[in-house]
Amino acid sequence: MVSHGVAIPMLMLHTARLVLRDLVESDWTLVNALSQERTVTQYQTWLRLHSPAEALQWVRNGMEHNALHPRQAYNLALVHQNQAIGWLGWGRPTDGTQGDYDFGDALLPSMWRHGFMSEALQGALSYMFQSLKARQVFGECASMNIASARVMEKVGMTLSATWIEHDDTTGEAEEHRRYAIDVKAWQDANKIMRTG
Repeated sequence: MVSHGVAIPMLMLHTARLVLRDLVESDWTLVNALSQERTVTQYQTWLRLHSPAEALQWVRNGMEHNALHPRQAYNLALVHQNQAIGWLGWGRPTDGTQGDYDFGDALLPSMWRHGFMSEALQGALSYMFQSLKARQVFGECASMNIASARVMEKVGMTLSATWIEHDDTTGEAEEHRRYAIDVKAWQDANKIMRTG
């Protein structure tokens, strides 16, 4: 990546089974596949794309955000056995009172129920708390999205708020949840994971 004439190294985080790396243009096929999955777009309204061209533009936008200096956003592909299987992104929230970073994620349904997203989120939280010196991180999901809530709980996040929100497309009202974790709780949870 190049930003203002300066080469920026690609971010790569490694977990036990995954590589989390900056998006590359060929990831448009992953984003397009995610956008075709009703079980994904039901909760991820930002993935309601209508064409491969929109998927490509979405990836290019993510790459542009990744190239900003100083970096404010992280758009990463989740790679398992050399195949992109999902996306995880985080950045500075509009309302900084809730935390230093918020995040979103999406995983191909064929990869569900294997612990990949919990593993990816754990790796991302490690990076946010250790390298970026975050004090608190949060994520949000629809209350009906039990799998996303469970992923956040598995990495030590706790419920911090609920509210009613309207779906971007349908206008239907649905309850949403915010989960958060601060650096102390993350450190404590990791001590338990290492010793337990």
